[in-house]
Amino acid sequence: MNKIIDFGLFAGRLAGAGDRGRWVLLREVQRELGYEEPGGEPLITRQGEAPGFEPGDDVPAALVEWWDWHGNSFAYRPRLYWTHPHWPPAAPEAFEQPSDDEIRVIMSEYQYVHQWGYFVSEAEEWPDPPVWVNTSDGWVVQSDSISEFFLQLAVERLPAHFWWTMRVEREHVDDAMVDRLRANYQEMGLPAWQEMATDALSYGGPDVIIRHGRGPGADYALVVHARTRDGLLQALGTLGVEWTDKDIQSPAETPTPVEDLPAFAPAADPRWEVGSTSAALAVPAIPQVSGPEALANHTASAADRDATVVVAGDAGGDVHFWTVDGSRSGSRHLHHAPVTAVTAHRSGTGVLLWSGDADGVLRYWTGGDVVARVPFARRRTPVTALASAVLETGPAVAAAWREGLVTIWDVDTEARADLRLGTGIETLALRADAALHVTTEHGTTELRLDVNALWPERTFFRRVHEVEWDDLGTNHGPGYEVPDLLTTLTTDDEDAAQKAVKRLYELLVSKHAENSAAAAAVPFLVERMLVPTNRAHNTLLLLIADIANGPGAERDAVIAALPSLRHFFDEEHPGNIRWAANELITICES
Repeated sequence: MNKIIDFGLFAGRLAGAGDRGRWVLLREVQRELGYEEPGGEPLITRQGEAPGFEPGDDVPAALVEWWDWHGNSFAYRPRLYWTHPHWPPAAPEAFEQPSDDEIRVIMSEYQYVHQWGYFVSEAEEWPDPPVWVNTSDGWVVQSDSISEFFLQLAVERLPAHFWWTMRVEREHVDDAMVDRLRANYQEMGLPAWQEMATDALSYGGPDVIIRHGRGPGADYALVVHARTRDGLLQALGTLGVEWTDKDIQSPAETPTPVEDLPAFAPAADPRWEVGSTSAALAVPAIPQVSGPEALANHTASAADRDATVVVAGDAGGDVHFWTVDGSRSGSRHLHHAPVTAVTAHRSGTGVLLWSGDADGVLRYWTGGDVVARVPFARRRTPVTALASAVLETGPAVAAAWREGLVTIWDVDTEARADLRLGTGIETLALRADAALHVTTEHGTTELRLDVNALWPERTFFRRVHEVEWDDLGTNHGPGYEVPDLLTTLTTDDEDAAQKAVKRLYELLVSKHAENSAAAAAVPFLVERMLVPTNRAHNTLLLLIADIANGPGAERDAVIAALPSLRHFFDEEHPGNIRWAANELITICES
């Protein structure tokens, strides 16, 4: 956990926000509340919402800026908000216009009970006009500006997802508790939130945000959010709130922790042998091509091992390439931070261009018109080096982050290996014989990789990705999420494995409708269940059992696998495993 953030001082930050740029405070707050900018392309854009529409003078500049801003957490992850955007801004639906003006709606509550918008007359006067909301008393001011509205919306929505939370029902909140709230915490300076007639004021303290719902619609008179469980318990104690463990909601998502590694020092590992500690650097030489020398703000460059293409990155986040024979070249804006490393390798008849940036985002591009919307990988520290080669197993790419972690992927299957080599890595080079050269200020060390030990689950990954999951149905539509969740079950990270099982449960378990993705997933789930080092044994076996409650082929798939799973009921297994096995057997034999 980073340093404590005192949200009791937020009103002062809000008052000075106008002097720092329209979206600076929102970006800071999003990060403080737990949101991490994912990189890549947004899920929702104004061009996608209304192709060809170009805003006129009646659309505030601040609204256009928000839509186009790459720090916009709503555009990248709209499900964090449970609201509907309106682009272009439109007249209210099912609500009367004010008698003396017109409202243009920019956002609706999830069930369209409330709509937020701006007055046309005010938009003509100011680039960042106030935002109004419909209530039982008519249209009232919700926020003093569009930029403040999106800031307030983030404060309303993000803590419930990323922080520890307890909701206190109205009947359990007395005047003394409210007095303690006002005595120990400071109003954050935001207008009262009027959604669903809550009339909620936000109070802040060290790593704590507390909403006091004063209106008739506030089922929870207090909603307490804290960055840590200890912080939440301290706030509850200060307020005098009684609680039990079941009252406390843990974060739905926690950031991947940054590794705390020492400086790089060559050491043996079952996945590699240490070769020369004074090896010659094996980075491919960059051939002469026209173009790179004229590149402004150049930050990184590399060539593929066959010397057929040169790739470069710049401080503006653009990636450029030139083929040595002069037949192709191109540029693409792939990053929202300076490019810090690039690499390239042949892939079939084409080439893959890889780039990493100062925000820790790793992306790839074939040089064509299409680019993957979601980054290939991301960590919370800058990418310091990249390398790639075509091994006997196929294309592979290696990335080093400033924290000292090096990750190597088998590109075709996306099987990965994390090497905790240590900090100070300046350059990586990967040869076709699977020799990884690691360079620090002290020289270059050769690590001779064992690809079978590096990616023991490579075959599993390949078979998972051979299934056409998009053509199979889940409880929530096509099964595009399923393959990554299945491969996550191979991780050593117990939290990640358990979260994958939880999401698979939401997608695959149904007693009422046939689930074709579940039937296809069962063999892979059973295979992972039979791996002794599986980090989600108890919940995974229950997932398989509940899939057997389905009405279609998924039940048949589980019954077919039952003989290989019966032994989990034996005495040698822990009680929770035996209980889950009994559930499985009972369901299959019912």
